[in-house]
Amino acid sequence: MSGYSFLTLSLILALPGAMVFVLRRDLRVMIGWMALASVPFAWTELLFYPTYWKPKFLFDLIDVIGFGIEDVLFVVGLAAFSSTSWAFASGQTLREHGEGSRSALERTSAALSMLSLCFAMVGGFWLLGVEMIYAAPSIMLLLGGVILARRPDLWRAALGGACITTSVYTGACLLLAALIPHVFQLDWNTDRFLDIFILGIPLEEILYAAAAGFIAPLFYPWAASLEYVDRERSVEA
Repeated sequence: MSGYSFLTLSLILALPGAMVFVLRRDLRVMIGWMALASVPFAWTELLFYPTYWKPKFLFDLIDVIGFGIEDVLFVVGLAAFSSTSWAFASGQTLREHGEGSRSALERTSAALSMLSLCFAMVGGFWLLGVEMIYAAPSIMLLLGGVILARRPDLWRAALGGACITTSVYTGACLLLAALIPHVFQLDWNTDRFLDIFILGIPLEEILYAAAAGFIAPLFYPWAASLEYVDRERSVEA
């Protein structure tokens, strides 16, 4: 595994989401929706590679289709645990918001509209020449702000999710560095960017994790018109 740093990181990140899936049956629907919504982002690897980093990919798929199996594992794993981070840590669950939950078709329509806006912003930042490692967190924070403007009741989930996801992601990166010494110097082009490290981890990785943790707990509750409540209150309702 020493030559496959991205695969190793992706497998590590799959563990927290898998744990939540096993322990919290009430969050499995959200995990499924978020995993499905995350898959299209696997192709954005071509906007990161090889400028930001240059890991080795299974079957060299990066040179064939522009992304790899690792990308799918990464985005699904990150979506699974970041979206459920607040609910799991706080012991809360989801129930219908005041206006009533949306149907599957309405949820899908809302999700697709937000994803379309997201990819439009990706294209805009790319045309402006902004490095995607900085554009991606900016887009996630901006879209998270749009959701919060409509659903201010989700602020705690956003801030809590950002903190929890950053902590978990940092732990995953530290484990990666322990398994593959000097990995961030070998496979990341840190000298082309800020070249600032926190606990030996590139600052860009920390920023990306925080932004992902900020928007992920918001997306499904907004799209489905659900709210976070204590599990006891959910049972009573």
